[in-house]
Amino acid sequence: MTGSSFFVSAPGKVIIFGEHSAVYSKPAIAAALSLRAYLLVSPNENIDEITLKFPDINLSYVWNKHDIPWEEIRKFQTFEKGRPLPTEELVPEIVDKITSLLDDCKSTTHFTTCLSFLYLYSHLCEEDTPGHVFCIRSTLPIGAGLGSSASTGVCLAAALSVLTKKIDTPTVTINQKAAKDENHQLDFIDAWSLMGEKCFHGNPSGIDNAVATFGGAVMFQRVSAPAQPSIRTTMRNFPSIKLLLTNTKIPRSTADLVGGVAKLNSLYPKISSPILDAMGNLASEAYQIMTRPVFGDEELKTLKELVNINHGLLVALGVSHPTLEKVKIIGDLSKIGATKLTGAGGGGCAITLVDENVSSETIQTTISEFKKEGFESFDTSLGGKGVALLSADSEDDIKLFSVENFSTLDGRAAIENTIGTNGTTKWKYW
Repeated sequence: MTGSSFFVSAPGKVIIFGEHSAVYSKPAIAAALSLRAYLLVSPNENIDEITLKFPDINLSYVWNKHDIPWEEIRKFQTFEKGRPLPTEELVPEIVDKITSLLDDCKSTTHFTTCLSFLYLYSHLCEEDTPGHVFCIRSTLPIGAGLGSSASTGVCLAAALSVLTKKIDTPTVTINQKAAKDENHQLDFIDAWSLMGEKCFHGNPSGIDNAVATFGGAVMFQRVSAPAQPSIRTTMRNFPSIKLLLTNTKIPRSTADLVGGVAKLNSLYPKISSPILDAMGNLASEAYQIMTRPVFGDEELKTLKELVNINHGLLVALGVSHPTLEKVKIIGDLSKIGATKLTGAGGGGCAITLVDENVSSETIQTTISEFKKEGFESFDTSLGGKGVALLSADSEDDIKLFSVENFSTLDGRAAIENTIGTNGTTKWKYW
C-alpha cells in the first residue's frame, strides 16, 4: 500500500474490574472503548521526508529518512522470515541513536511521542521505504488513563506493518465475528505496539495495547513468580455495551494511590487482604459471565451488580474521591445504570454501564448535571472491535483522505462523523 492513502484506527480502554488488586497478582479486566485514535497515512510529496502530525497536541515534525542511522540500528536487530523480532526491553543503543534526531522536541509529550514513532519506524520500515505523512487524531481524552498512548501505538505499529507488507490487510467486517483461531497478524501488531508503549511508560503491563489491538475485553493477571510472564486472556467477541464515561478532570498520581493501598495493606493486612481477594474473585466471576456464548439481559444485569460491588470495594481501599462519589450519586439518582470509578481513582474517570431502557433524553439530562459540576461526559460503548483499516476505493475518497482536511476536523463529533468506525461500514478488521 505504498502508493495510496489509508486510515488505521484503534480503541482506547477502561478497566472495569480489578483496579489496584491487579498489583497483588489478582485478575483484572479491561475492555475496549468506542472512543478511538485515528491515523491517516499519505504519500509525502518529498519521498525522502517522513512527517509526523498530531494536531490534538500541537505536534508537527519532519525528518529526512536518510538521517536515520539504519546500518547502526540493524546491528542490534534480529529477524525471522523477513520480519523484525521485538526485544524484551528497548535497546538502549537504538534509543540513543534516535534521541539524536529529537533535538527540536521541547516538551516531554512531544519527545516521547516522536521517540515511539521513530523507534517503530526504524524497525518496521526500510531505508528505501518512500516517505509518508502520518497524521494522528484522537477522540480519547489524552492523559486520562484511557489508553490514548497505546491506541496511538497500535495505529502506528499496524500502519507501518501494512505499509511495508509485513502483515496482510484485514478482511473482517464490522458485523462479522473474529475468527477463533490464533491471528498472527494481530500478535505482530500487539508485540510491536508494546515496544512503542515502552517509549511512553518504561515498563507497561501490556494490557492497554492488547485491548487496543484485539478489541473486546482482556483479562490480565500478573504472576508473582520471578521471570514468569503475566497471564493475558483476550475476549475478542465480547459484545458492545452502552457506556457513559465521565471525566472529573481531577488530576491524580497513580503512584501515590498505589502507594496508599500498599501502606493500608501493610498496616491492616487482615482487613485489606480479604478486600483484595474479593476483588480478584469478582473479576474471575465477571470473566465467566463475559465469555458465555450468549450475552443477554441476565448477563448484563449481573455485570452491573458486580460493577456496584467493585466500586464499594475500591472505596474501602480509600482510592475514591469526592468528585467520583458525586458522579456515582448523580448517576444513581438518575437511575441510568451502574457506576464505578475506573483506573487508579483519586479523580480521573468513572464509568456507567447504562440500562437498556434508559431514554436518550434522560442520558442527556444526566450529562447536563455532570457538566454543571465541571465534568466532561462521553456517550460511548464498551467492548467492540479492535484495530482496523480503511483504504480509499473511489475518486470520492480523495477529500476524505486529505491530510489537510483530516487535521482540521473540529473535535470528536466531526472526526467520528467524517471517518469514524461508527460512521462508515467500509472499515475492515484483522
